[in-house]
Amino acid sequence: MTLILRRLIRATLRAVAFASVLATSGVFAAVIGFSVRSDVDRVLYRIDMATGIATALGPTGFSKIEALAVNAGGEIYGVNPATAQLVKCSSMTGACSTVGLLIGLPQVQANAGLTFASNGALYLAANAVVYRVDPASGGVAPLGGTGPALSGLAGVIPTAACASGLFGIGGNSDRGKLYCINLLTGAAVLVGTLTVNPLDSGLDGDPVTGVVWGISNDAPGQVFAINPATLSVTNLNPVTLAGAPIGGFESLAIQHTADVAAVPSVPTMSGTALLLLSLLLASALMVTHRPKLAMASRRK
Repeated sequence: MTLILRRLIRATLRAVAFASVLATSGVFAAVIGFSVRSDVDRVLYRIDMATGIATALGPTGFSKIEALAVNAGGEIYGVNPATAQLVKCSSMTGACSTVGLLIGLPQVQANAGLTFASNGALYLAANAVVYRVDPASGGVAPLGGTGPALSGLAGVIPTAACASGLFGIGGNSDRGKLYCINLLTGAAVLVGTLTVNPLDSGLDGDPVTGVVWGISNDAPGQVFAINPATLSVTNLNPVTLAGAPIGGFESLAIQHTADVAAVPSVPTMSGTALLLLSLLLASALMVTHRPKLAMASRRK
């Protein structure tokens, strides 16, 4: 292999590595959420949580979906509070179908939260009570009263501040407060107060990364990320549809990182990264051709 070729390969590898870092440096890349505009059009939306950009999937077919959750297999579940039903929704069309009645649960009058905890179990917070739900039938078993009324639940990996890894966010008079839920008694223990305090919000977490995500029922709605260890709130972005801000969201289900990673994708580079790569390659070619030009000049 000639010296010129070796130099060219080294320059190319350096350029590709640097450009790839630039192109893939987004901390919240590929985080996908699902939410229903239950106060507006009853349509299920797919939301890029890093940007807030929403895509309409289709009508749910139910009068109101108050809470959503997604399991490790990517299946989306929801709660219809008007009829106390557990439903299952398509991540492709948005259409939902009834799984069963939440037997033993009174009609949901207030906010509700639904999530799969890190132990794989499905939990529902409604009417200031936490229930364990059978995702196959809709049967419920009450754990006990939470104290505050929760508007959302999120299941992530356990932390020092929350041994269960099951977090809840308060609504109404308890807005902006983050709680840890005891899986034996259902009691909600205050972890701290956030810098965001929507009156109503959807909540869910990624058990792989440990990040808790939220969406506010404001006009327009906002997506945000919570570090449960420090309570810092980042990635505040308005929810938009075709460039226009929208609101009316009360639920949130976060697709697990493992599910997103399982979908093969073609690596891409940003325009800036490609331009940088081109410039570096051009520089490398100039360096490798310079000795030849010098030799040709001496021969003349």
